[in-house]
Amino acid sequence: MKKILIVLFISTSLLFSCKRQIIPADDIELGKEYFPLTMGHTIEYAVDSILYNDFNSTVDTFRYEIKDEIGNEFIDNEGRTSYLVHRYKRQDASYAWADNLTYYITQTAFNIEVIESNLRFIKMVFPVKTNTKWDGNKFITTDVDELKWYNGWEYKYVNINESYNTGYINFPNTVTINEVDDVVGDTLDATKYSTRTFSRERYAKNVGLISREIVKWEYQNNAQAKFRNGFILIYNAKNYY
Repeated sequence: MKKILIVLFISTSLLFSCKRQIIPADDIELGKEYFPLTMGHTIEYAVDSILYNDFNSTVDTFRYEIKDEIGNEFIDNEGRTSYLVHRYKRQDASYAWADNLTYYITQTAFNIEVIESNLRFIKMVFPVKTNTKWDGNKFITTDVDELKWYNGWEYKYVNINESYNTGYINFPNTVTINEVDDVVGDTLDATKYSTRTFSRERYAKNVGLISREIVKWEYQNNAQAKFRNGFILIYNAKNYY
C-alpha cells in the first residue's frame, strides 16, 4: 500500500511540475526584431525614382536621399502605444537635410501598423514564418479611384534569415515581404493595353526596413499616347544608427 502511495505521489508531482513549465511570450521567436522601435533609431536611404508621363511621352529619373528617424511615443486614439517618425529629404550628401513628412508606427502583439499619408498598412504580422500571408491593405478604401491599385494585394513572408546586400551594406539576417506582383496584358506588345503593379519590401534584424521596390504604371495603346503613365520607386538603405 505504501509503495502505491509513493508512486502516486511521484506521478502527481511530475504532472504538476510539467504544467508549470510555461514558456514566457517574450521567449518565443516572434520576429519583432525585424522592426525595432527605439526612440532615435535612424535609417538613411538612397532613392531612385522614375516617372513615366504619357502626356508628353517623357521619362524623368531622379535620385535623392531620405532619412527616417523614430521620434516620441504617444497613445493613439485606440489606446495603443505608437511612435512618430520624422522623414527628412536631401538631394545628396552635399545638401542639408530638410523636413519632408511625418508618419506613425504602432506595434501590437500581433502586427505592425504604419499610417502614412492617411493610409493604414499592416506591414508585418507575428510570428514571422515562411509563407505566412495576410491582407496588408485591409484598412484602405480601394473603391476610391486613386486607391484602386491597392486592391487585391496579398502580403507574404519569404527568404527568412537570408542575407541581402543593398549595394551599400550587407545585412546577414533579413526577411522579404512580397506584397503584389500583377501584370495585365502583354507588356512587350506596343499595340496592346497593359499594366504593371509590383511591391516588395525587405527588413533586417535589429535594423528595420532596408529596401523597398514599388512599380505602378499603365500603358495606353491609343493613337494619342502609346506610352506608359506611372512610376518606379526604389529605396536602398545606406546607413543606420
